[in-house]
Amino acid sequence: MTSVEALRGYLLEEAIAWLVRASGYRLLTDVGDDPDGALEWAGNGLSVVGRGANHQADTLGEFAFVPPFSLPIRLFVEAKFRVGTTGIHEVRNAFGVISDVNENYIQLGPGRRPRRRYRYVYTLFSTSGFSAPAQEYAIAHQISLVDLSGDSFAWLRAAVADAADQVRELEASVQASVPRAKLREAVRRHLETGGSVLPQVTTPSWWSDAIEQTLAKITAGMGHGLQVAQGGELLLGFPPAPFVLTLTAQPPYTMQHFLTFTQHKQRHSIGLRRRRSDSHVTQWELFPRERPDAYRLTFTLPDRVEAWIDDSERYRKRARIVEESLLSTIVLYRLRRGAVTVYQLDYESAELHPTGS
Repeated sequence: MTSVEALRGYLLEEAIAWLVRASGYRLLTDVGDDPDGALEWAGNGLSVVGRGANHQADTLGEFAFVPPFSLPIRLFVEAKFRVGTTGIHEVRNAFGVISDVNENYIQLGPGRRPRRRYRYVYTLFSTSGFSAPAQEYAIAHQISLVDLSGDSFAWLRAAVADAADQVRELEASVQASVPRAKLREAVRRHLETGGSVLPQVTTPSWWSDAIEQTLAKITAGMGHGLQVAQGGELLLGFPPAPFVLTLTAQPPYTMQHFLTFTQHKQRHSIGLRRRRSDSHVTQWELFPRERPDAYRLTFTLPDRVEAWIDDSERYRKRARIVEESLLSTIVLYRLRRGAVTVYQLDYESAELHPTGS
């Protein structure tokens, strides 16, 4: 049977793909999503054709927007839901994957010069943080790490853990592992992330309608837990730094507070506060300077960056460096009804306040 850790990690990947859908992230689910042959079906899921090998891509998406002077972006999402800290091995693997797929040049037609069609990037999510070597390696090679161990992501961890425990109980009752493809089909059917036509999945001989209904009930429960907790949305923030920010609403605020304030203020000045949470994770709180009580969004930075800022003797200087090089501007993209809205959040160093440390 599948380990609870593996089930939690897989369901977390699917949950994240659903939660960031408003950021323009569209899951790729079929080889037909890439007419140039960069995707292949590998039996239990899609794989991306690299220069030297094919790479499994359980959760691979494409963004609706294309940054200036760049290729269309495709994002690998990998999530670890475990007790132990995520180490350098997973980051090295991520770097190896994107290095290989970004070296794959596609022949677009007879006599035409092969060229890259997409820029692949990789984001690792972890519910238990990352080791220091993993963070150093990720920063050096521009692999985004997102720490989900903070209090602001407790709702996400709870919804996924509960669903994984129920899937494990289902496996114990039938004395067999639920095929990954069947689990993927059930989750994506309920969350509506699998496109209009889901790939055909081979059903094992012991499968039954009762098992199908139980799995549907489990995935529906996970979806409900995600929806009611935070409004069913995360936003990806792109600062001038080698990482992506994953922003969530800070209770009692919801994402709707942010959307209401920014309806006519897509660009505005923000303040930042650093708070040490009960789980000893430093969380950043983001709010509009004009109306500080209009909304609250939170995110985390890699621990190595936090430790560097926390040098008390040089705090002011390093806070200024953070402003100038890492968080001076945060750009958010949100897709709604086929139209992309761009938000630009500008912050000034005077608003960096450490609290709760």
